[in-house]
Amino acid sequence: MTIVPKGREYVLAIEMADYLRADYSNVWQPASVEEAWHLKRKFGGKASYAAGGTLLRTQWQNGVRPEPKHLISLSSIPELQGIRLSEETLSIGARAALDECHQHPLLNRHGELLVTAIGQIAAPAIRHLATIGGNISSLIGDAVPALTAMNAEVVVFRGSGWSQGPILDWVRGKNGAREPDDLLVRVILPVVTDSERAQEELFAFYEKVSRHDTFVPSIVTVVKQDRVSEDGHRTELQVSAEAESALPTRLRDAAPTMNGSRLSDNMLGLIHEAIKGQYKAAEELFAGSDYRKEATANLISARLWKMIKHK
Repeated sequence: MTIVPKGREYVLAIEMADYLRADYSNVWQPASVEEAWHLKRKFGGKASYAAGGTLLRTQWQNGVRPEPKHLISLSSIPELQGIRLSEETLSIGARAALDECHQHPLLNRHGELLVTAIGQIAAPAIRHLATIGGNISSLIGDAVPALTAMNAEVVVFRGSGWSQGPILDWVRGKNGAREPDDLLVRVILPVVTDSERAQEELFAFYEKVSRHDTFVPSIVTVVKQDRVSEDGHRTELQVSAEAESALPTRLRDAAPTMNGSRLSDNMLGLIHEAIKGQYKAAEELFAGSDYRKEATANLISARLWKMIKHK
């Protein structure tokens, strides 16, 4: 085993790796997506899909969920592997480790916002094991707001077949978009062509307000991706936000305020109010809804103000 620096996160990563490698009678090794789904369907709530396993182990140790009777390992399923580029999309296998995504040249060129988000998830030893699919399937992973702002879609398998749709719909379970036994297979990102890059400038940022404990969800996470034409007008804007214990939200009402406009001090005031008016932040003992709304609006407005001053 590779020796790594001591610490809670590093020890947890080593323990989880050993746990998943161990020859337990209740660890299943399906060879296909279909086989994995049927196992999950058979055992129901007594089973969990397992890839990196870092979140699962943390939940067991903290009593958030009981240890399942059956672990369904996803390590041998080809469809969940690899990062591939086509003319219009970048496809990421759900089994890809966060560290692999963070360092991959294709993602560093076509998915900078996701790379930035991954760099703020836990510690390197955890990112070496944790997977992009696991982060998304947690429903509160730090990659989800970034992928939402990037218009990402997910490919999912269930008994009725394969489906593909917006990540936010699946995470939020909109209109039956997510079922308990769903197996997340791949993440699909739209690709900006070289000609599009030449015509428009991409402006994006990822900001997170969090506690010091890296295993605690962030208090507020905001993501913005913006395209600016040569004449300085915004042509496409995506803003998403997430608060602890809450599902991500796309701030749709704020986008029309900014799209087709030039940034100015007056526009920042309108943007600030639009965000506060739409965002339905969750209540929590140490960070109330009003605090989260104000923090979200302030984070986005501050980054836009910096953009104005640097023009």
